[in-house]
Amino acid sequence: MAANETASTHRLSSTTGVHLLKVAGHSLIKGASTSVESKPFRVGGHDWVVEYYPYGNKNAGEQHTSVFINLENPGEAIVRANYSFCLQGPGSPVTGEKTTVNGSTHDFSAAHKSYGFSKFVRKADLTKWGYLNDDCLLIKCTVEIISSDIFEGHGDDDTSVVVPPSELTRDIGKILDDGLKADMTVKIGWFRRFKVHACVLAARSPVFRAQLCGSMVESRRSSIRVRGICASVFEALLYYMYKDTLPPFMEEATEEATNMAQHLLVAADRYAMERLKLSCESKLSKALDAKTVGFTVDFAERHNCQQLKNCCVKYMARTCEE
Repeated sequence: MAANETASTHRLSSTTGVHLLKVAGHSLIKGASTSVESKPFRVGGHDWVVEYYPYGNKNAGEQHTSVFINLENPGEAIVRANYSFCLQGPGSPVTGEKTTVNGSTHDFSAAHKSYGFSKFVRKADLTKWGYLNDDCLLIKCTVEIISSDIFEGHGDDDTSVVVPPSELTRDIGKILDDGLKADMTVKIGWFRRFKVHACVLAARSPVFRAQLCGSMVESRRSSIRVRGICASVFEALLYYMYKDTLPPFMEEATEEATNMAQHLLVAADRYAMERLKLSCESKLSKALDAKTVGFTVDFAERHNCQQLKNCCVKYMARTCEE
């Protein structure tokens, strides 16, 4: 008589989101236990809010700030989440200085919908490490929602076929990183050379498509020279072409990232890459302040960036009302 054999599979998956809370006019916040909240943002099918206490909450003592992540409208659900907080600014890794990161994992529910750090960072360190640049503090919150499914069976008896996420952009990006079967060299200036794949450039940009696949003389050459663009900007352009995302350093709220967004937008406009252009517009819209809004609105006008221009106009109108 055959043994009564059963099996089950427990499968875990995760969804990650990032939110940047900008606290402008930090010195104007007064009063112990006063908090500043972000707008709700959605990760893993749930709404979240970052709550920051410049003078710390009741458990912080006198020397520390506090920060928390709150689950909005939890209902009866129990949500397991990894979360971390990172201060952005001159103290970020991009400039080689100190940054502050705190992370933990908890089960969020109606009974326990707020977790974080009463002693996040010492108030004195905000100034010491240059995080209060122009009286503005930037807090980056990363939330990873962990979900699980359990079902019966395994192997041939499992009626559920698990399909992993698409690896297309990872695989295409890898051929750039490895220089695999590159068939063209792009020359920038006197010294920089980039090994590329003509078919990828043609697929991503109609301008390159006309240049490399049409009747132009470049279509018959194994190398081309690109003028009017610096090597670092072209490198970022290639990164987006192959990986469909901005370079990692552009995710940070730094002057370097903002400057690159401006130059990369010009390149995107030149090569008719509309989604990249809008990504750069979005980056610039999040970096607006009283010092840069005038330049940015003129920049948007010159490069036909209507959405960025609208953001500038709204920012200036809001500033005037204040």
